[in-house]
Amino acid sequence: MEVIPSGGTHGAEIRGVDLSEPIDDVIFEAIMEAFHAHSVVVFRNQCLSEQDHVDFASRIGEIDNDVYGHFSHPDHNEIIILSNILDDDGNPIGVQEAGLFWHTDLAYTQTPSRASLLYSFEIPVADDGTVLGDTLFSNTAAAFDGLPDNIKSRIQGKTITNRHAYAYFKSGHGEQFKKSADALHDVIHPLVIKHPFTGRKILFCNEAMTVCINELTETESEQLLGFLVEHVKKPEFVYRHKWQVGDLLMWDNFPTQHSVDHNFKLPLRRRMQRITVRGSVPRSA
Repeated sequence: MEVIPSGGTHGAEIRGVDLSEPIDDVIFEAIMEAFHAHSVVVFRNQCLSEQDHVDFASRIGEIDNDVYGHFSHPDHNEIIILSNILDDDGNPIGVQEAGLFWHTDLAYTQTPSRASLLYSFEIPVADDGTVLGDTLFSNTAAAFDGLPDNIKSRIQGKTITNRHAYAYFKSGHGEQFKKSADALHDVIHPLVIKHPFTGRKILFCNEAMTVCINELTETESEQLLGFLVEHVKKPEFVYRHKWQVGDLLMWDNFPTQHSVDHNFKLPLRRRMQRITVRGSVPRSA
């Protein structure tokens, strides 16, 4: 096994591991060490069955019951399909606009995801060979470290309200999420949390789900949230993942946010499948 860092604040490729084969405890612990060190890791050129995907995710922790059950794999309800492809009747086969806004997976629940594992089957490629549909990851631990001291003091001890698909409904893209949103309630989390494994302080608000900072007036909340959600997008905090077919990309949802570059549309096809592993209740740092 070899770990090749991206050269940025986070992100790495793990080589020499075939996830379709049994992995011994030593290699698995090395994978998790790299995962916590780099937050986003990719295994290239994998050939995984759905059961391989489920087995590896289950070794990390309890698989979460994702809210997008209507887009789950027909034979494995632990797996959610993400795709822009339509079936013969013109209906989407998966979540079409996943990652349109920067977010942390399942941060609208009491126990946001510890890890997400996304496996690629089809990726959109332009006529000139350019791969489209990159996934961008912000290092929100580094983003917290990079805040001015006066902002750090201002946000310490504050809480936020998160709501499922908040930005999607606000922007008129929420209809695809209505079924799942109707079954969920707002949750309150700390604005600054402590990573349960590394201890790092993390900025935990995001543009997709965070409605407000609870201790501030509406105007103050809007202004400060506007600053924070743009701050995490600064290039020095962002790793851009260029997809290949057969990638198994795994990310730590505590110290990252992500979004998708939606610079493609049909007939360019994108098809992936995702499993999320349940995390713990975020604790204030």
